[in-house]
Amino acid sequence: MKFSRTWALVLGLVGALGATLPTTDAVAQGNPQYAEVKGKARQAFSEGRFEDAALLFREAFDIEPRSSLLYNIGISYEKAGNVQSAIVFYERYVQAAPESPKNPAVKRKVLELKQQIGDKYVEVSVETMPADAVVFVDDKSKGAMGTSPLTFKLLPGSYTVIAEKQGYEPARQQIRLDPGRGANVALRLVSTDRVGALTLFISESGAQVSVNGSPVGQAPLPEPLRLPAGNHEIGVMKPGFGPFKQIVTVKAGQDERLTVDLSGESGGGDIAGGGGGGGGGGGGGSIWPWVVTGLGVAAIGGGVVTGLSAQNLHDQLTEKRANRQPIAPQDIDTGSNLVLMTNALLIGGGALVAGGITWWLFDSGPLASSGSTSLGIVPTADGGSMVQLGGTF
Repeated sequence: MKFSRTWALVLGLVGALGATLPTTDAVAQGNPQYAEVKGKARQAFSEGRFEDAALLFREAFDIEPRSSLLYNIGISYEKAGNVQSAIVFYERYVQAAPESPKNPAVKRKVLELKQQIGDKYVEVSVETMPADAVVFVDDKSKGAMGTSPLTFKLLPGSYTVIAEKQGYEPARQQIRLDPGRGANVALRLVSTDRVGALTLFISESGAQVSVNGSPVGQAPLPEPLRLPAGNHEIGVMKPGFGPFKQIVTVKAGQDERLTVDLSGESGGGDIAGGGGGGGGGGGGGSIWPWVVTGLGVAAIGGGVVTGLSAQNLHDQLTEKRANRQPIAPQDIDTGSNLVLMTNALLIGGGALVAGGITWWLFDSGPLASSGSTSLGIVPTADGGSMVQLGGTF
């Protein structure tokens, strides 16, 4: 009797717990984010937006990884005409839900789809150094293709092959598969302790970024570049802006930063090993430096004329003083004005000439890509001033 009462108590407790603990389905249904995304996916499917529906069902799967969603993703891709993705997710559904009553029909569907595109597949061979890396194509959520070295088939198109191995940095390579032509992919994985990070701050969004001549994306990059320790050539290009190239040294385990300020003039910027293009005034530079220089020369010529007039008046007044002849006050004022005008024309003309030459140097001369100059007015020993141009060439 006592034994029966004990079991009755245990069974009662189990029943009570079963009544109070929600099932997994109930918990999942109670996730508002999952319900919202799945509702959007079903609406997109009913409206015939099958590609959008597939992406939304995949988002829902990331929130709640239910096997039924894999079937929904597969049928959405099939309706969208993306046969290869449909096959991938149908097969994932069969693996995830082996007891599902839908499996026989899904397997027949997979065979039909493979027969449709069987003669269009091309072969891809992947090798990694070191071997036994896990290989993915485009998106890790689709599942691994296997471990290297391996061979698999894909439809013609553009793909990104990704290889990962514990203790090594992930490696990836973009490939383009043409009908009837396969591809061989060789990926070298670098040990994590031999890699550094490079963060790029680029002034123009949408600029193309390359490392050692290989494209890596557009600015702004979503995350720092992970590069093997050593020297790397960073290239940044955007139509309408001068190209940028610079060698950056990356140190293992350290973070480097590089600010890229693209030149606003087409053809400008830091061009490594740049050559070609004519020097001097005939190199296609602006005409304005020569206009400024011409104005300066004209001003200096005017200063010479007024200087000669001032010197002539000074000689006449000196002769009158020597002969004790009266000197009119207006003659003294005229001489002072001529001296002031001469100084202004000579200084201003000299500044214009120096400015025009400097402008030419930066626009199309030897300083167009390197060097620096400085321009200023400095005092002289006799109390006057002069224009000084300095710099490195």
